Amino acid sequence: MRHKRTIPAMILILALITTLFGCGRNNGPRPITFTVIGELNQEEFRVAFRKDDPLCEIVTAAMEELAAEGQITRLSTQYLGADYSCMPARDGALLSVSADTVPGRKLRIGVQDGVAPLSSSRADGSFSGLIPDMAELVAEKLGWTFEYMVINSESVAAELGSGNIDCAWMAASFAGSEDSCSLSPGWLRNSHQLVVRSESGIRRKNNLKGKVLGITDATALAALKEDGLFEKITSVWYYDDLNACFNALAAGDCDAVVIDSIVSAYYV
Repeated sequence: MRHKRTIPAMILILALITTLFGCGRNNGPRPITFTVIGELNQEEFRVAFRKDDPLCEIVTAAMEELAAEGQITRLSTQYLGADYSCMPARDGALLSVSADTVPGRKLRIGVQDGVAPLSSSRADGSFSGLIPDMAELVAEKLGWTFEYMVINSESVAAELGSGNIDCAWMAASFAGSEDSCSLSPGWLRNSHQLVVRSESGIRRKNNLKGKVLGITDATALAALKEDGLFEKITSVWYYDDLNACFNALAAGDCDAVVIDSIVSAYYV
């Protein structure tokens, strides 16, 4: 006489889980990852002012004092994980400034949005990041107040010329703008990097021939042209910010994006 084997309830439950979920393995879509495949150029971020505006001398001196105090190094390390500062350090720099630094002035600063951790807006409309923190330290040192206006890199000269802003403080070197703007010395070192989906099969810059690239501003376009890559790709698409760039890259709407190296660790 054959005896029936009794299967414990727990084993039945485990068998059901195995059937439905593959022994606990995640069979859903694999997460999308990104890879840096190359670098385009080296640059230094600067602050742009109206041509020959004495404000450039004043803000530069305040930044030189902050560099001497270690504040730029501190903020770079805090937000970027490393010291990318390059502003010359000079104790007492403001003592040698000939321009008027009367306290109480409002400094109107043009900034970018959606460039975390450098500059991005909060839900309440205020801004956070390395650049707003630097601007606040400058304003405090001068005894000034400040306010931010969101602009893009293509409209800097127009915004300065119209008087809408006093300076443009962005993730930009403003290369080529020397004839229309006064520029501070460089304060952060940077380069532009090319980022692709890890599974795309694109491993080198040369693999981007005939591809579509996503960028956020004119400085990235200038870097592509300087490198000679612009003539080889099919087209360049502009996106509002880096989050939009990476969403498009993840969706396959573009084949690569151009990103500042100092923030690449935040996204890649």
